[in-house]
Amino acid sequence: MPLMLSYDVIDNINLRARQMCLHNKESALELAEQACKLAVQIEYHLGYAQGLLNHARALARDPYFEESIALMRHSLMLGEEHALHAHIVDSLLEIAAAYYCQCEYDLALQYWSYCLDLSLNLSDDHAYIQAQIGLGQIYYAHDDFVAALEHHKQAAEFVSKINNDQLCALLYINLGGDYLSLLEYDQALTILQQGLFYAKRANHLEYVSEALCLIGQVQWGLGKYQIARRNLLAALKLNLQLENQWGMAANYLALGKISLSRRDVQPAEAYLAQGLLHATLRSAANLIFQFELLMADLAELKGDFKLALAHFKRFHHGQQAVKSQLSPHKLQAMKMQLEIESARLENADLRRQRASQHKEIQRVERLASYDGLTGILNRRGLEEQGSELFQRQRQNQQSLSVLMIDVDHFKRVNDGCGHPVGDKVLRQIAALLKSGCRQDDLVGRYGGEEFVVLLPNHEGVAATEVGERLRSLVDAWIWSRIHPELNITISVGIASIVDDLSLEALLSRSDQCLYQAKQQGRNRVVV
Repeated sequence: MPLMLSYDVIDNINLRARQMCLHNKESALELAEQACKLAVQIEYHLGYAQGLLNHARALARDPYFEESIALMRHSLMLGEEHALHAHIVDSLLEIAAAYYCQCEYDLALQYWSYCLDLSLNLSDDHAYIQAQIGLGQIYYAHDDFVAALEHHKQAAEFVSKINNDQLCALLYINLGGDYLSLLEYDQALTILQQGLFYAKRANHLEYVSEALCLIGQVQWGLGKYQIARRNLLAALKLNLQLENQWGMAANYLALGKISLSRRDVQPAEAYLAQGLLHATLRSAANLIFQFELLMADLAELKGDFKLALAHFKRFHHGQQAVKSQLSPHKLQAMKMQLEIESARLENADLRRQRASQHKEIQRVERLASYDGLTGILNRRGLEEQGSELFQRQRQNQQSLSVLMIDVDHFKRVNDGCGHPVGDKVLRQIAALLKSGCRQDDLVGRYGGEEFVVLLPNHEGVAATEVGERLRSLVDAWIWSRIHPELNITISVGIASIVDDLSLEALLSRSDQCLYQAKQQGRNRVVV
């Protein structure tokens, strides 16, 4: 099979996998795995990275968030390693959306902001629109509908430059939701009908159901009760067919709210109970506390004031927990950043100059602090950033754990398979370690086949769980993708701050634990 044809075959497999992620998880997973295997055979980096991302998309449909986000971050790292700019954008958008669905708004903000910056440097209109939509959603989640509308309007200014029905549907649905929340019903209805049109043309059934649900709420606000109820029930029927937990929860929430406004107790009770169940199954915290508020109203309507107070307390605590995910000063910082970005759009020369400077700064920093082979921190970077982290945790009397990691029998890999294979093994281990850690963890190559991970605010059982997760990730990875005779494991030694006066002392204790892990037979974690 010619090389270019092989690329086309893998691209087509990944395209089918992405299309099936919404409606057929099992087939999507099979296709993504097939794409990865074929891509490894011909060293097609983009095909492999896209296969990983599709695998993560399929898992995101079920409660496998940690595994899904690890795969997404691994895919992002491969995109950065091989300068796959379009794929980097795709990965950033998926990671941001995943964190947003988990109500981890701070992390969602980081990835959408990074994507916005990258979209301007690359003049990528699609990425710019999606990043602006996402940032608007963060404001929306914090009930700042005016600011959400501003972001979505900025995205709408670029819609004439794209030819993408699915993206147009997403934009108009978000715009319509903003106007609905601002009680501008006529404007909302016009825009949501546009969103429904594009969603149907794209055959994106989840967007169709979302548009119908919002249109039903607008029509209710306009006093068109019969058609409003028909659209809400049509949206619910579609989400039941799709087994879309989030969509079903949103539909039941709207139906419950409408029933309460009519003082129809029995249907309201049934809708809210069903909706809360689906919101809980989907771990949709921002929907759960909205159900609690409506259930407080329902209990009050029934005269059960004790139960009403209990529901209201859960609503209040839930709302505070969700809102605390992102502080007001970070939202303000984001707004200031976006004003700067908007100004950059007016000056193409300045944009290109800044992108060039940014790349040069990154290049110099990576030369000084990052390992050229694996792309993670080198020993110098670990010592500099790790010492700062150590002092900060010690001064704040907060925990810090160090994982000293060594590749078992690595000399056999170099001797038996050659140094190029050994280099690939080290790069893959670095990617697995990075994908299995949090954003704030420090991951670096300490030297040779030794790696170090610093875990702020982790000790004891929590640190051990991370060590076991990383060991399992390496043990379970299919090393025959690199070489048919490979079977790689790691040993891990863990130490946490006790009376240590320096990072070096903590590293020394973790190294002693690593020695014990090797003495006890390797492929294990010792604390």
